[in-house]
Amino acid sequence: MKIDAGRIDGFLKNPGNTNIILIYGPDSGLVHERALSLVKSVLGSADDPFRYAEIHDSSRLLEEATAASLTGGRRVIRLRDAAESAAKPAEALLKNPPDAMVILEAGELTPKSKLRALAEKHQNAAAIACYAVDAAKLPRIIAERLRAEKISIESEAATWVANNIAGEEGAIRQAVEILHLYAGPTGSLSLADVAAALPDGGETSIQDAIDATLTGNPPAADRAISLAYDEGVSPVAILRMLLGELMRLRVAASQIGPGTSVQDVVGSLRPPVFFRRIPTFTRALSLWPPAALTDAVRAALTAEAACKSTHTPDQAYCRQMLLGLASRARNAARR
Repeated sequence: MKIDAGRIDGFLKNPGNTNIILIYGPDSGLVHERALSLVKSVLGSADDPFRYAEIHDSSRLLEEATAASLTGGRRVIRLRDAAESAAKPAEALLKNPPDAMVILEAGELTPKSKLRALAEKHQNAAAIACYAVDAAKLPRIIAERLRAEKISIESEAATWVANNIAGEEGAIRQAVEILHLYAGPTGSLSLADVAAALPDGGETSIQDAIDATLTGNPPAADRAISLAYDEGVSPVAILRMLLGELMRLRVAASQIGPGTSVQDVVGSLRPPVFFRRIPTFTRALSLWPPAALTDAVRAALTAEAACKSTHTPDQAYCRQMLLGLASRARNAARR
């Protein structure tokens, strides 16, 4: 059965006797978090080696799921990085349900995925999708979460935060927690407040990768991409942040004309470019004319669609696309 967005929180707290639960999607942080919530709902924690097993190979799924608990109680089996190869053992477990809950963690799965279809259609299985927040909705979501903590935020400030974080659940939660602590109870946040509370202006490894890409530094981009992957950042999150930066550069590039300096255009952008990033943003703007930015946006959109395909090596594809843009910017700098 497919668990709709409005039912997810309740299901995570009480999955009942559901045997197979597939948690999938490009937001790897949210996939991990929801899987851990299920573990805790059944076991209380993941510290019991007799009732909890975490595996990375679907060939071990049947063996682990049918093993008896030495101390009694329901066992939980968690398969990380589940692929289509998990569909056959999962189907076998649904035909002969064990006294265990099996959690399958996967990346993006298309509607044609056998594993996804099995989890969505079988009455004793469940499928939960985990997608990054739409960039257009992110400012509103940030404002709503802060409002729930009795903290108000100016619309321009919420937009600034949204432009400086990835749309994945982990990044959103971390930003809201930091802003909550900064504002204090019943506080409020201005644009200056959020810039002070989040002093890096989003300069995580993702931002480093994007900055190095757009300013023509392939080696630095490659290092930052590797670091982002090591931190668990998904390729789709990188590409969405890249798209946001490209769109902003395109807006700025369209405003440059006779009698208008690059500095004036950058200074007039709203929300403003974080002051520490102004030199980088200005440098990128000098290397990417409007036509080139349009091409880059198309390339990023194509890459995002490809990375959502089950059969695409998403990390390698994303890296290759960014390094291609970095080489293009480097060539532009040499002219």
